[in-house]
Amino acid sequence: MRARATFARVLFGAALGLAVANRASADEPAPAPPPAATELTPPKLLFGGEPVYPASDSGNANVVVEAVVAADGSVESARAVEGAPPFDVAAAEAVRGYRFEPARRQGKPVRARVRLIVAFTEKTVQVPDPAPAPQEGRAPEVPPTPAAAVAPAAPAAPAAPEEVRVTGRRYETRSPTEHRMTRAEVRLMAGAFGDPFRAIEILPGVIPIVSGLPYYYVRGAPPSAVGYFVDEVRVPYLFHFGLGPGVIHPALVNEVALHPAAFPARFGRYSGGVVAGETKEPSPRLTGEGLIRLYDAGAFVEAPLAGGKAHVAVGGRYSYTGLLLTLLLPETTIQYQDYNARASVELGDRTRLSLFAFGAFDYASNEKDGKENVLFASEFHRVDLRLDHDGDNRSHSRVALTVGLDRTRIEANRFARDWVVGIRGRHRMALGKTMEAEVGADLTVDIYGGDLPSIYAVGRDEYEQVANLYSPRTETASGAWLTALFKPLPGMEVTATARADVFTSMGEVAVGPSPRLSARVPLREKVTALFALGIAPQPPAFAIPLPAVGYGGLPGGLSYAYQKSAGVEVLLPLAFRATAVGFHHSYFNLRDVFADRGDADIEAPQARTNGPGQAFGLELLLTRKMANRVSATVSYTLSRSQLGSTTTRPSIVNLFDRTHVFQAASAVDMSHGWFASIRTVIYTGWPKQDDLLLQKPGRLPLFFRFDARLEKRWNWRKSGYISLIFEGLNVTASKEVLSQQCSPVGCKNEEFGPLIVPSIGVEGAL
Repeated sequence: MRARATFARVLFGAALGLAVANRASADEPAPAPPPAATELTPPKLLFGGEPVYPASDSGNANVVVEAVVAADGSVESARAVEGAPPFDVAAAEAVRGYRFEPARRQGKPVRARVRLIVAFTEKTVQVPDPAPAPQEGRAPEVPPTPAAAVAPAAPAAPAAPEEVRVTGRRYETRSPTEHRMTRAEVRLMAGAFGDPFRAIEILPGVIPIVSGLPYYYVRGAPPSAVGYFVDEVRVPYLFHFGLGPGVIHPALVNEVALHPAAFPARFGRYSGGVVAGETKEPSPRLTGEGLIRLYDAGAFVEAPLAGGKAHVAVGGRYSYTGLLLTLLLPETTIQYQDYNARASVELGDRTRLSLFAFGAFDYASNEKDGKENVLFASEFHRVDLRLDHDGDNRSHSRVALTVGLDRTRIEANRFARDWVVGIRGRHRMALGKTMEAEVGADLTVDIYGGDLPSIYAVGRDEYEQVANLYSPRTETASGAWLTALFKPLPGMEVTATARADVFTSMGEVAVGPSPRLSARVPLREKVTALFALGIAPQPPAFAIPLPAVGYGGLPGGLSYAYQKSAGVEVLLPLAFRATAVGFHHSYFNLRDVFADRGDADIEAPQARTNGPGQAFGLELLLTRKMANRVSATVSYTLSRSQLGSTTTRPSIVNLFDRTHVFQAASAVDMSHGWFASIRTVIYTGWPKQDDLLLQKPGRLPLFFRFDARLEKRWNWRKSGYISLIFEGLNVTASKEVLSQQCSPVGCKNEEFGPLIVPSIGVEGAL
């Protein structure tokens, strides 16, 4: 019953909040109370610059930009909600420089949301008059041919706003050292295959176990200590098996955030970082997107109903990798598929009811001697029902109910199962002009079950090993928190959080406090200091996160991380932004690491604690979003991860420590619908396992990888497009060294790969 596998096999086998408050639509006025109480004057444009027509495209285009106008008339934020790249980027950049007469309620300036149409038009080329007939003895005069002059797009602000909503700021407590990436920012990134979740690999502090596989150490915390959330719903994994994409269709994703420390209070119960995906707001018009690639196909459709009062969206992906692998590797089978569905209805100007369902299935096996050996077979499903209400004075409330099912296939066609039921609620409010607060609570109940073998059919030790992971049990995790956001000076934010969780399992109870403190302090006009402190508890977890697989009875108690980081953010010329953050994380009572890098025992008893450990280092990030046709991201992590001493061994370097991790990516709009991007990945090898007790252990050879992407896009209709995409991960066919065996006659490397993922696809959107 003991399932032992090589490290490479185990790796393969392991595989919104709403943005409005005090909502009042100008197009659909509610039954009017006394006019003096609700009179609303929408914002009026005072002046605005002309957007720059993208040099890479031609034709006309309209972009709908949603802007939040502050009480002083400035634009706090602007984002394109309709329109095709690259016009959407150019339109949003232009609107950020607009100036408005603010919206007014009862004669007082208030913050508001307005939607504008930014129109891009191309001038018709004037055909020159025919040249006069040449006179005898003179060469004909060749008149100059005028270039195809492109008119700058005029803002559509003189017209009345398409939609105006009196609004409060979306209340999202943010850690100063977090990283956020929108889908538009990462869509062109080479090696990410258009998936926002896969793009987190380029961020500093994210250390890959093996190149290309989406299982990461985050500031020294192992994969099982990294939490995954989608719209605040906890999920067992965000990526399909091996090199698969994210489990949420990219068209539904608004942004992805990596919180390496002191994450927002609504996330908890993980001693490492948190990866949180947020879905986009419902679209006011029919939209659709589809993609067909060598190895999978996907589609997403969204439509408004009932005059825009309701919305429905459906999407999903299906892989047919089995057809390709049958030709190349007849003994191997890999399959994955997912689905996403969302429905919402406006119950009033300030209340929305939403239902979000999503799930994924992954399967991988190989055949040997006519017998199928399952490497990985898991699935999960989630249904989340939530109610959001925007109150007065920038308040917002959310209550939600989540039901889910996780399943993982184990040995002999048996399954481990986990029924998940969770409830959560939070309320935020303004406490004056410089203070905001949020209070919340959540409860999750996991009902585990498994197909255990008969105790009479196996030995007692073998039965206890299986029962340790798959025994029927009910576990609970409940938490409550209070967060205060203080803004004493312009640009300065101090966030303090008090959170505590209670864990129960098989009669055992543990309490985990997790206070957090973070701050942004402006030092100069374009220089800001960043600070973050936090304590993060976590119940025992298996080394590789698997759905429905975990340790019952809280053996050894909770793990803890003490997170400390400080740095600086600098706004540079040419739209560059640079951050430098130093961090030191201390880990206590960790058990979720491999004792041996080359072999892992899936059904072994709970690993003993490794004693205290630590990770420290420096993270550098330089970014430039797609503007003026060029974007760039450069990240570098210098770090050391150590496992603490125990009664039987001294402190050692982590088996998966990588001292240097460097990545650089750039995307270029080459005009006429051509886009190109490249990415370089370089990191040092693992420490040699035989030398781990040394102060300076030897290292395996470093790894280098090069990714490339090329796209040709044709725009059609107002905001649609069709693209032909060529993309490749590890086009240099580099191999990664997993171990090294040395003898008097020399050393021999055990290599992984080359892991090459080519992709040819056709993408289209409405």
